[in-house]
Amino acid sequence: MWQVVLAVTPATVALFLAAVLGLALGLAVWSVRAARRRTPRTAARVLLAGWLVLMLVVTLAPVQPVGSADATFWWRPGEGLFELGARLEPGQVALLVRRQVAGAALFVPVPVLLRFAAPRWSAAGAFLLGVGLSAAIEAGQLLMRAGRVADIDDVLCAAAGTVTGAALALAAKLAVAVVHRRALPRRAVRAAPAPAPEEA
Repeated sequence: MWQVVLAVTPATVALFLAAVLGLALGLAVWSVRAARRRTPRTAARVLLAGWLVLMLVVTLAPVQPVGSADATFWWRPGEGLFELGARLEPGQVALLVRRQVAGAALFVPVPVLLRFAAPRWSAAGAFLLGVGLSAAIEAGQLLMRAGRVADIDDVLCAAAGTVTGAALALAAKLAVAVVHRRALPRRAVRAAPAPAPEEA
């Protein structure tokens, strides 16, 4: 996880969001062109399942033997950053901020993939899923006592990432829908038969 955190910069965050938006646009276009097929939905479900497995591995992999550490829960927002900031170097505070950004980014693809894997899910449902998943992960870290700290900030960052992902998915679907509607009249004109010549 820390290897990923060290790579978090404004440039990498922008590239990551652009990649997620590109994925959303690709799935949206595919869904429109193959509206009667289940292939786009199946692909989104496979990607969603793979991403969820990756999230669980990244967030629940033990740092110490299970049960060997204390069960620590930071329940006040900013407790792990501001209260410890007085004893931390500026570089360490920046590292904690990067970790929170990485935690938020981890949840961005979830509502994007869910939007195409299960189109009937609403944005509110996707938001509740992201927050609930984050809360379950923090509870798992607390119960495992494997060197990880359960932090309310992680849940807040997950909520921010989920909202961002839902916005990207909605923007992609709206953009593709607008382009598709504008292309329909042109296709109708091209498909229309040429008028027969008038008989003399």
